[in-house]
Amino acid sequence: MILRDLLDLSKEKRKQEREKTAQKFAVGMGIAAAVGVTVGILCAPRSGKETREELKNKCRKNCTTIKNTYRKKAEMIKDSTAHAMQEAADIIEDVQDKKEAVKRELKDGRNEIKEDIHKTAENISKEMNESVK
Repeated sequence: MILRDLLDLSKEKRKQEREKTAQKFAVGMGIAAAVGVTVGILCAPRSGKETREELKNKCRKNCTTIKNTYRKKAEMIKDSTAHAMQEAADIIEDVQDKKEAVKRELKDGRNEIKEDIHKTAENISKEMNESVK
């Protein structure tokens, strides 16, 4: 029991020390921030109004640059899309032309085969008639 009490007191003491250290760190950070702000104000090359005006001008310039870049990219995409659509239309037209040519060739081939079959049938018929005589 005594040992447990001693351990609890030791834990309590370490907790208090950590809290003090955290407080000192926070105070140090606050002082450093205040010193930084003070030095920044004292050493600033321009007044606050001039700095805000410069920031505003830079923002406008950047916004204009972004808008111009967006417009250029949008135009490039539009042109690329139009070009791709034209190529697709050309390919479709070419495929349709080739399809029609194949149809014609098949039809012509079918007609030639019909004629060959009729000629062959006539020749067979003639030969059979001649052999029967």
